[in-house]
Amino acid sequence: MTKHLHDTHFHLDLQKDKRGEIENIAKNEIYTIAMTNLPDLYQKEVLLYGQKYIRIALGFHPELIHEYPNKIPVMWKHLAEARYIGEVGLDFTDKSHVKEQIAFFSELIARCKNDSNKIISIHSRGAENEILEIIGTNFKFTPILHWYSGTMGNLRKVCDRGYYFSANSSMIRTKRFAQMLEYIPNDKVLLETDSPFTSNKISHVESLNIVNDFLESHGIDSWENFLKLIGA
Repeated sequence: MTKHLHDTHFHLDLQKDKRGEIENIAKNEIYTIAMTNLPDLYQKEVLLYGQKYIRIALGFHPELIHEYPNKIPVMWKHLAEARYIGEVGLDFTDKSHVKEQIAFFSELIARCKNDSNKIISIHSRGAENEILEIIGTNFKFTPILHWYSGTMGNLRKVCDRGYYFSANSSMIRTKRFAQMLEYIPNDKVLLETDSPFTSNKISHVESLNIVNDFLESHGIDSWENFLKLIGA
């Protein structure tokens, strides 16, 4: 099979030029998992933007849960039909709403725990211990740690539990990421951009190529990893 680029964490809903980005994805054949930050965007984006190269994920960003508690039932309404889940997780940068985040994420994991079809992109900033505790060791879904920034001790734990990791162009510039690659299995590394939150000075395809070339220089075939992830 021909190798392609892929992006496991891309915010289509936050792009200034959505149509232009969609055309770029199709032109460059970038297999893209598009995050949503609120669950009511999911169905709309599936209808508007879902196509061969774009899969829409059902998400509820942790920093928004306390602002939109009325949208939690919408998340549960669409959960059964959605294979891709994201962006979800915990963010303890501001600890004012930890309780609400933990309650929602715990319920989400409980509902997905035995679903081997689910692929979940997880935000874990400042909350890696809690993420590990809530998910535990007995789960059937596939977790992807997006832009991991936790401790090396927790890194070893999630590697032992079979998590995937998605890497972007900002991550690979750091000494820390080089250290992480010493522990992450080669078959568990994927591409992401987290666009538009990474550099907007380069294009989508350029950003992915930078990361892909870096990973290839370390013997990592991220395309094969992506195919394994989606069961292709």
